[in-house]
Amino acid sequence: MLTPELRMFLMIGLLGGFTTFSTFGYETMSLVREGEFFSACANVLIQVLIGLLAVWLGYGITKYF
Repeated sequence: MLTPELRMFLMIGLLGGFTTFSTFGYETMSLVREGEFFSACANVLIQVLIGLLAVWLGYGITKYF
């Protein structure tokens, strides 16, 4: 019923994104519960900045192809 490409997108792309984000949220909340507020904030800040940097680099690389 679904093409192999669509099935791969749904299983790896969409569901993989949910599990990655839920792990990020779980780890951050674990730090908050343990009273590690600085570490929790650093985790959020660093992960978001690295993610944005990766998008920026990926976008820049695609200009050459």
